[in-house]
Amino acid sequence: MTLYTMPLQGSAMEQMGGDKLMIDNNDFRTFLRDLYKKDPCEVLPNAIWKTDDRLNNLQCSYICIDNELVNLEGWDINGLHIFWNKERKVVQSFRKIMERSNFMIIHNDYFQQICTDGYSLVKPYFRIKHDNKNILPYSLTNDFYINESCPEKEFSEIADFIGRCYKDLHPSAETVRSWTSHKVFDNNLWIWIMDKHKNIPVALGIAEFDSSVPEGSLEWIQVLPEYQGRGLGKVLVLELLNRLKGRAEFTTVSGEVDNVTNPERLYRSCGFSGNDIWWLLRT
Repeated sequence: MTLYTMPLQGSAMEQMGGDKLMIDNNDFRTFLRDLYKKDPCEVLPNAIWKTDDRLNNLQCSYICIDNELVNLEGWDINGLHIFWNKERKVVQSFRKIMERSNFMIIHNDYFQQICTDGYSLVKPYFRIKHDNKNILPYSLTNDFYINESCPEKEFSEIADFIGRCYKDLHPSAETVRSWTSHKVFDNNLWIWIMDKHKNIPVALGIAEFDSSVPEGSLEWIQVLPEYQGRGLGKVLVLELLNRLKGRAEFTTVSGEVDNVTNPERLYRSCGFSGNDIWWLLRT
């Protein structure tokens, strides 16, 4: 057995023993990326580029036995951000990090093995994917049409639109601007559905494309409350999937399990599948 680690007291090294070798996070990144491509929704709670962007700020370790990866961990002073175990079991190193963490986001397989007493927030999120192959047909009535967004001219409009779709969420124009600086930004994946008669936007879809995986991810699918129930959300999803077809090997999406609008039902009706649940825990 060989163990490679950037050590933290109480790491997997203490449980498993073995030879120790200092590494940089590029080695960890390679293992994580290979795992993610095989089963993205089981390995991470979000599109991998989001984890990749903060990886250099995490302490990371991995364990290989007979050249086979069996454990991955990534954490910082606040808590556990990455945990994967071949046996799908909570190990000693996990519990040691958990003891001093005020934040964790973990797969349901591990959540079922722990006690969550002491956490003030325990919230589940679904995570599902589409194979980008069998995309359902769709159509819009003559009352609507699809129009590509021009984000650099619409930061405030997009921010206000999202705010109109939520009671407790209203991103700033500067926040929307920051999304366009991400390496996965693709202007072709920012679209409106317009009311033809009023010439106003009534639905917004934003997706991202990570060419390094390659992965598509749905970030925002919003329909104004007064226009909901007309199938516009489904049109947004299917249109974005078509724009990702031939580029992304799969497209992922996540959302709150207990959201009253039941977004999971929408995505499943568009061909997304899977049963992975992730839990956000905060003290």
